[in-house]
Amino acid sequence: MRILKFAAAFAAAAMLAGCAGSVSAPVAVQAMSAEQKAALRIADISTDADGSLKSSEGEFGFIAQKVRTYIDAEKPGVIAPGAPGALHMKLHFTAFDRGDTLARGMLIGMGQIRIAATVSLVDASGATAAVYQVSKDFALGGVIGATTTVDDVEDGFAKSVAEVVK
Repeated sequence: MRILKFAAAFAAAAMLAGCAGSVSAPVAVQAMSAEQKAALRIADISTDADGSLKSSEGEFGFIAQKVRTYIDAEKPGVIAPGAPGALHMKLHFTAFDRGDTLARGMLIGMGQIRIAATVSLVDASGATAAVYQVSKDFALGGVIGATTTVDDVEDGFAKSVAEVVK
């Protein structure tokens, strides 16, 4: 009976932790037109961050690689280095908080994981074609909060950024 309760709790935690990887809709600051989206090609994806953020450039690069993977899966051919007229996607991280596993395990809202960035699509001349705000956070508590990692939220964030090209 004890094993059954443990298995049920683990299954519930695994299912609810999946919301950390869910998609949050990007907020358009300067949206692309339907024609621009149809012709969209991305030459590369670069990252930078506010100076106050505590994370390595390698970690942001890893998130950019996840974004590239999700874009390739959702719209093959959009990532096209060297294509004429291809835009550069720039992720400027404005928030990156790993949170605290122990705090998340104790109470909802404590130890929150938060990732936020401004996503800009820029042409070769430096003109901005589109700007979006993307953010993803996770603040559930208990077993679910204690078992959710920043990697889960990074996946959800990368999927959310990939929504920009849809």
